[in-house]
Amino acid sequence: MRDVVKLCLRQLVPAALGLRQLMPAALGMCAATVLGASEIRLPDIGDSGAGAMSPIEEQQIGEAVVRNIRRAGGVIDDPLLVQYINHMGYQLIAARREQTREFNFFVVNDGGINAFALPGGYIGINYGLFQAFDTENELAAVVAHEIAHVTQRHHARAYEMQSGSNLPVLAAMIAAMLLGAGDIGQAAAASVAAGSIQHQLDFTRGNEMEADRIGISLLADAGYDPHSMASTFERMAREARLYGPQLPEFLRTHPVSETRIAEARSRADRYQPRRSTPRPSYFLMRARLAVLTSRDIDATVKRFRKNLTNHSYMNRDAEGYGYALALLQAKKPAEARPEVERLREKEPNRIAYQILHAQLEMLDSKPDQAQRIYEDALALSPGNPTLTYYYAETLIDSGKPRKANALLKDFLRAPPSQPAFYRLLSETESQLGNLANAHEALAEYYYNVGQTHQAITQLTLARQAKSMDFYQSARIEARLAQFKDELALLSKK
Repeated sequence: MRDVVKLCLRQLVPAALGLRQLMPAALGMCAATVLGASEIRLPDIGDSGAGAMSPIEEQQIGEAVVRNIRRAGGVIDDPLLVQYINHMGYQLIAARREQTREFNFFVVNDGGINAFALPGGYIGINYGLFQAFDTENELAAVVAHEIAHVTQRHHARAYEMQSGSNLPVLAAMIAAMLLGAGDIGQAAAASVAAGSIQHQLDFTRGNEMEADRIGISLLADAGYDPHSMASTFERMAREARLYGPQLPEFLRTHPVSETRIAEARSRADRYQPRRSTPRPSYFLMRARLAVLTSRDIDATVKRFRKNLTNHSYMNRDAEGYGYALALLQAKKPAEARPEVERLREKEPNRIAYQILHAQLEMLDSKPDQAQRIYEDALALSPGNPTLTYYYAETLIDSGKPRKANALLKDFLRAPPSQPAFYRLLSETESQLGNLANAHEALAEYYYNVGQTHQAITQLTLARQAKSMDFYQSARIEARLAQFKDELALLSKK
């Protein structure tokens, strides 16, 4: 197996240097070549039974793949989006009390219609899904489906490893396939997968049916409409006709048929009918993504203004939020203020509006007011990651690195899901003259965004500082050895 993994890596790693499209189908293709196994009978949800890959190996691979995706600019590390998608994910998981696995949901910087699950509970959701779906139920259906892939260890089984296999190489291989860029990535995946496509399609169909069954159950238990799984498939099938031969990536890896839609609908009929109330947060995140991914912010401002004037929107507050956010991006705080104040008056405790208000005050050169907004918000939601991030950023921009440093150190007692916290910590340490700490924090940032060479450089600089005690020195040496070992494994031919 190790030789096949190295072959995949040599052919596919160059493709991982840019993110043009995602290729989850290639994951299964190469895995099928490695395994060459017949279809596996899978246990019910939560069973970690079969499969040689240990939970620790799954976690290591998932983390490494996400680092590679981040290195290619493939993750939107926006705190509000991260909080939203993780809240949805854990709401779906929470009803299953026996489920103890940790999950990490992230938004992929790709406008295509796709989502994928990785070993270790990492689930990527393309921002294109927010644009494709009109309701939160449809997005929840896709997330529930991917959660089921993880709980059933479908991907973990596909990447079963022999004792002593090279984890960093396998993780790089998976990321290279996900980040397959243009003709190079596609040709490499095809060469590795030759002769195994039909087998993988058969294997995938079995997994997909099980993920549908469990996903529908998760939707019902979490209070979402269980029929949204079938309606999501129907929407995708309709849109597929518009694409012609260029199907959305999700449909390539999750084939939809009339039989599958009928079975999803029949299974949902077994649950009590329910009508879930649309949450404003879904529409707010859609509007936020429209601003964050805009290539012409002035045109985006005009579009939101036109929609508000013509009453062309699904949610008035979300459209106003997008308009105000776009105006702030365009450095027009005076024009944004009336809409911000309207939103804050309507829902003063909504975190998205609190942050919007604070950012308005900062842009209007009122840092003290911005800080008070965050302090009041954190008093209501202590430890909230999104508020903590923006408050720390505001303190740094206001020339208060010591206060920001204390805030970040307290928050970072537990490893964050967003590497940007380490970048903020490094900035505060640097401003306070703590160079060893600054280099060490920046090393963690670089490592978590897949830039291990830069992480090693930062730890080497930290090691040269004279202000370290024995414990910090030992910690840096251990981390440096770990990073070097990972690079050595990747460089093996």
